Amino acid sequence: MFAEDVVGHYQAFLNHRRSLRPEVEYGEVTPQEWGEFEEHFDKRKVELGNCARPYGTPCQHEHACIRCPMLQINPKMLPRLAELEKDLLLRRKKAEEEQWLGEIDGIDLTLTFLRTKQAEASRMTGRPVVDLGLPRPRSQ
Repeated sequence: MFAEDVVGHYQAFLNHRRSLRPEVEYGEVTPQEWGEFEEHFDKRKVELGNCARPYGTPCQHEHACIRCPMLQINPKMLPRLAELEKDLLLRRKKAEEEQWLGEIDGIDLTLTFLRTKQAEASRMTGRPVVDLGLPRPRSQ
């Protein structure tokens, strides 16, 4: 239902925009183009939530999602973040024992991002869900 609603609104938006511009600037969307558009949103779903990168752009961070500012954590994944934090702390302890200074710096950076994302996701759990209703086109 949600996907159909999004597609319907997107198509209505495109039709309105196209009516404002010369027809020669626009071609019909091919099934391949539409498939690529839908695939983009399927690929944004990751273990911890969703990647908010814009349409048509790849993941710039080689799936190092904890460090990626585009990762939006699903609050249900807070226990998973706690597991990742515990693992990072164990890896940091080993790096200290072995004096792997570069590894310590990298782990510390990842821990900073992880803790920021934990705090953001925790704040989301305390916010009530607000029903904004379905968007309607503006009358002109």
